[in-house]
Amino acid sequence: MEMYQHDSANTFRFVLKGDLAKIEAQQLQCAWETAKSILNGKDIIIDVSGVTKADPAAVELLARIRESGAQITAARVPECEGLLPLLEQPPAMPRGPGRRRRWVLRLLKAFVS
Repeated sequence: MEMYQHDSANTFRFVLKGDLAKIEAQQLQCAWETAKSILNGKDIIIDVSGVTKADPAAVELLARIRESGAQITAARVPECEGLLPLLEQPPAMPRGPGRRRRWVLRLLKAFVS
């Protein structure tokens, strides 16, 4: 597994590539624990789009990381299907004429009522 770490003003991002087995999951856990201790409120994002395989221990670790507040994302759909439930992708919103206007009307009704 390859793990890249990117630090910016508001976020700390991990980009994972390759197989994520037990040993690599332990390395990720150590890196995550270190990052948590020094981030002072920055968001943690883990991009798993490059992960080809993940064993159950790795999936469990990613689930725990997500439960702690980190975001699990993918720039593209990962090859490893076991990671799909962890991804935080908003549901697709249908786009059609007048959709935006209806949303604004519902919001106004909520404030007027």
